[in-house]
Amino acid sequence: MKIYDGDGADAPPDGPGESGERRPVGVAEFGVVDDLTTLVTSGLGSCVAVGLTDGENAAGLLHVMLPSAEGRDVDTPAKFADTGVMVLIEALCAIGADRDSLVGKIAGGSEMIRFRSQSASIGTRNIEAVRRALEAEDVPLDGEDVGGDQGRSVEFSMTGELRVRTARAGERSV
Repeated sequence: MKIYDGDGADAPPDGPGESGERRPVGVAEFGVVDDLTTLVTSGLGSCVAVGLTDGENAAGLLHVMLPSAEGRDVDTPAKFADTGVMVLIEALCAIGADRDSLVGKIAGGSEMIRFRSQSASIGTRNIEAVRRALEAEDVPLDGEDVGGDQGRSVEFSMTGELRVRTARAGERSV
């Protein structure tokens, strides 16, 4: 299993990881697995984690920083909701995911800092952009833990369970 930044230079994973293994996914990155490896990401403030799985063949986790790549020179598509969801789906299909069976879960999008000059916080805009990107790709959203004012860490695997941890609320499954 490799972690991808979505720049196209990486090859698909070359063999399954061990069951129970945990692999980190950094900011503006995504990872895909074709086994029971758990993908983990932390530091979700206004960022949004997108977990996708077909429940049988593959799972992936994306750590989105910003809503849209529109009008930008994009060298890291995983950084943006609109381009990140697309590259995650492509990578999942490349390792054997059933495109028609993909379902998603999301977490994050907190309002960590309030700016009076913006009508919607970056967290809110990230949540909306991820929802739009999933809808555009016909991937149903099966659960979420979004908004609020606290950071999150998440774990996701092929089982489809999204485990979310926060400092105040502890751990829960979505």
